[in-house]
Amino acid sequence: MSSNELMRPDNPAESSQVSASAVDTSIQFTNTVLAVVKEVGEMLNGVPYVKSLSGVVLQIIKIRDELKVNKKRCVEIIDKVMRMAKKIFEKLAEVAKSDQRDKLAKLEEQLKEHERTLIDVHTALKKHQSRSGFDRLINRGLEELNEHDRRLDELKTDLILDVIFHITMEQASTTITPAQPQANSETFDNIDHVLPPKPHFLVERDAEVDQAVEILLRQEPTRIAILGGGGFGKTTLARTILHDSRIVERFQVRYFLSCEGMSDADALLLGLGAMLGIKEITSKIISSARRILQTSTTLLCLDNFETPWESFETRTKVEELLESISDIPNLSLLITIRGEQRPSKVAWSKPLLLPLSTLSLEGAQAIVTNIVSKDTIDDFTNEILEAIDGIPLAITLVATLLRDGEDSKSLWTRWCMDSTQAINVGDDRQSNLDRSITLSVNSSRMTKNPETRILLVALSLLPDGFPNDDALESLQECLSVSSIHALLQTLRKVALVQIVNTDSSPRIQMLSPIRLFCHHFLAQEIVHTLPKTIDHYVNLLLAVGYTPENSVNYQKITNEVRNIHTIFQKMILAGFENNDPAKFIKAFDCLTSWSIHIGYYSQHTLQIALECSKSDPVLHAHWLLSIADLYHWEANFTDAVEYFQKAADIFEQENSAIMQANALGRLGDTLLQICEYDKAEEALKKSRALCIAENNSQGQAFMDFNLGRICLDQERFQEANEYLVGALMAYKQIEDLVGLANTTKNMCRLHMRFENLSEAEIFANLSLAISQEANYAIGEGGAQHQLGQIYIKMDKIAKACKALEKAFSVFKHQRGIGAQLAGANDLAKVYIQMDRLSVAEKLLEPYSRTDTDIIFLGHVLATFGWLYICGGRFDKAERHLNAALQHFRRYNDPSGQASVLAHLALVYFKTNQLDKAERAVHSISELGHWRGVDMFRLWVLGDLHIIKGQFDDAQAMLNSAMVDAEDDHRSYQQGNIARSLGNLHIKHNAIDLAIEKFKEALELHRKAQWVSEQATDLKRLGEAYKMSERSEEAKETFKEAEELMDSVREARQLSD
Repeated sequence: MSSNELMRPDNPAESSQVSASAVDTSIQFTNTVLAVVKEVGEMLNGVPYVKSLSGVVLQIIKIRDELKVNKKRCVEIIDKVMRMAKKIFEKLAEVAKSDQRDKLAKLEEQLKEHERTLIDVHTALKKHQSRSGFDRLINRGLEELNEHDRRLDELKTDLILDVIFHITMEQASTTITPAQPQANSETFDNIDHVLPPKPHFLVERDAEVDQAVEILLRQEPTRIAILGGGGFGKTTLARTILHDSRIVERFQVRYFLSCEGMSDADALLLGLGAMLGIKEITSKIISSARRILQTSTTLLCLDNFETPWESFETRTKVEELLESISDIPNLSLLITIRGEQRPSKVAWSKPLLLPLSTLSLEGAQAIVTNIVSKDTIDDFTNEILEAIDGIPLAITLVATLLRDGEDSKSLWTRWCMDSTQAINVGDDRQSNLDRSITLSVNSSRMTKNPETRILLVALSLLPDGFPNDDALESLQECLSVSSIHALLQTLRKVALVQIVNTDSSPRIQMLSPIRLFCHHFLAQEIVHTLPKTIDHYVNLLLAVGYTPENSVNYQKITNEVRNIHTIFQKMILAGFENNDPAKFIKAFDCLTSWSIHIGYYSQHTLQIALECSKSDPVLHAHWLLSIADLYHWEANFTDAVEYFQKAADIFEQENSAIMQANALGRLGDTLLQICEYDKAEEALKKSRALCIAENNSQGQAFMDFNLGRICLDQERFQEANEYLVGALMAYKQIEDLVGLANTTKNMCRLHMRFENLSEAEIFANLSLAISQEANYAIGEGGAQHQLGQIYIKMDKIAKACKALEKAFSVFKHQRGIGAQLAGANDLAKVYIQMDRLSVAEKLLEPYSRTDTDIIFLGHVLATFGWLYICGGRFDKAERHLNAALQHFRRYNDPSGQASVLAHLALVYFKTNQLDKAERAVHSISELGHWRGVDMFRLWVLGDLHIIKGQFDDAQAMLNSAMVDAEDDHRSYQQGNIARSLGNLHIKHNAIDLAIEKFKEALELHRKAQWVSEQATDLKRLGEAYKMSERSEEAKETFKEAEELMDSVREARQLSD
């Protein structure tokens, strides 16, 4: 749902569908609240804090019919205020009619705090009376309302009601003198109460035991509630606490009463009486129980308290009874209750125990080991334990089945087929997980509002949960339910869902066994709910589009991508029943792009789609495009080409020119990736012609852009310039900032090929500025990457490092593995040049082990080789370079092979394997010619000729290499070649010429800011000085070389 729809006033047509009875009930309730608030305000006119509170409540009720924006959410909050007001003012009315008014002073601070909160709520609601400030409300309105809703929940309403209750009781005590009960042998039997046994073991609950025991050891009576979902081990924890040696010493008497089967206050009272041996009519049980329980320091545990407390019809009486029990002198109270809500009217001891959490895998394994044996833990056991999400009851049931003879493989197979039913071993709640979950699903709070079940079923479809934010409003609309926040609160209270704080935002999560229970037992309801849930995600995808440059959208889709794949699979299998196929396909195309960008993709989704669409050619072709995109992303270019071509052929047969052009464009882009330039150009030109015929400016611009890339790679620079300029003009005309950013980036590439670095820098900065304006993170990363490469050529190493670090940061968080490899690789090269070898190694290490077998992995392996060459670790260098060579051969990449062979030749030269070095150099020539590689080859070949005494050939090779290095603006390579020329002059005994070349090498390496190479130059220079008997200069030069090497070693140690 768009923000505009979110803020739209209620539709009159929709409003008319609300039943008359519901409207009448709402009006009647409002009138009741108005009457009691007005009456009490007038009766307590002399109590200012009551009078002013009355006024604020009346203002909030009045504003109800004046709301224009976010009306549903506002009404929910107003209804909550009215419910609270009704409770408080009805009790205040009792005080107003008594002679205890002066005792209301006890409530002054609490009522003033209540008033302050309601004033803030009223201020927030007033903003929703009109559409002024509309944009601000879009961004802030719901967030502010939700915050005030939370503040209402935090108000001490129960404390206020308790104080009023005691005031009225004081009044009653002055007018009624109760009869003193007589204790006699017929009233009760003193029976020995037998506690349930202490659990044999407890896992990962030590902190809870210690916290509860610490509270119970206090001098005054205390009251503790153990909360948690069904099967979370609440009873086990309570029994462990009862048998703790510290508790045994502290309490003279301990009682344990299971409340299971007790449906109301009377049943609970009778159960309490039976436990204590009381033989009285129901009305006298509590007084007799008081006499028994107050005579000693007593701990009473009420287990499964949710049974009598659950029902709304009986809850008030149950809470009043619990309050009476908790007020007994010398009595401490411990209850266990399913869910996350404690009964009111009891002053629970602080700090409150948090609801019990699930167990870790290690904790689950400990339970299985204890019940069965350590040998039971195998891969299948771990699979089951992972699947049941750490619910203690489920873990115990699994262990019991394994103990009783079922093997883990069989049990895992049954779980995959039957889910929760596979681990049921009996019919009671302690041996049947489904029964335990059923108690929550069929509880009175769930059955009171059938819409709660709709939300439960919808959430069960989502393995990654749902965001606990404004997205709930959209889901509410799609599910056609009301008050989704109230429904969610109900699900939380019965422990069917929980709010989990993730790195990005809080999410509503459902444990796996509960989801599987819903899928099995509520399957028919899922059939009806699935299309509505799908609508939410289709609307989400169409609303955000494919906008990876938008960080908010990126995070939103990243959090939901697994959910979307899961429910889309179900929708495809269902045949789009009750959904619009065209709308779904458009959303699926968007999902494909996002999935590839994020790096999460389920091939299973597409296989289902292909299988289910064979009877519909156009639909089938759409799925072919999606799976081809996936193959492209995986660098499986052969299959990508096949599927793009199949899709293009089908669209041509079905006379869908626009989609044919789309498929051909994607085909051309893929062919370009594998250097199939002729085929790529053919596909792109055909697509371009179709785009022109269909007046598709966007498509034509994209084809011009890619054709420009082809011409650029083939050094057809004039044509490249024409295509790229055409793309620039088209993108500018249609105001496509992303297209402009990408095209200016390729204009930068064009100028870099001409070594026109100043112009290249201008275009790179332009691409960066456009990307930043468009919030296009990928483009920003690409532009920073280009600037880094430009600064390397300019010998601005610090700036290059900074730019490449920014680029890599973007690639790491926004793009697939290929871009990460490229960013890491170039950044590592700069670190190597800065003598930060260990930093470069750590950066590259994760990518050298990547499972994604793509062509750029060869470049990373080659950079590893260069790193080890610079560090003098030639065995590792050779191993990585050979791995890179095999990789490039597999992908038939001649330039990659040539570059690796040049580096291998250097390794062989450095390790005195001259024959191997010569063979490697000659192999390069057979692969072709590339300027950077040729320069490296000529340099190594020149050094080989020096060793072999072929000085003229060495001179020729090194001079040619120097020309190439100068053309390529590679100062550090020029320095290496100058040093080799110095070595050649030494062989000729031309020491003065050698000194000049070593000085030249030193200056070039200083320009390149490569300190370790400068140290090597100084050593060679010092040797030359020594040979010419210039001992003082030699001494100083050697000293300077050693100081530089010390700084290099220090830098490398800091890197480590």
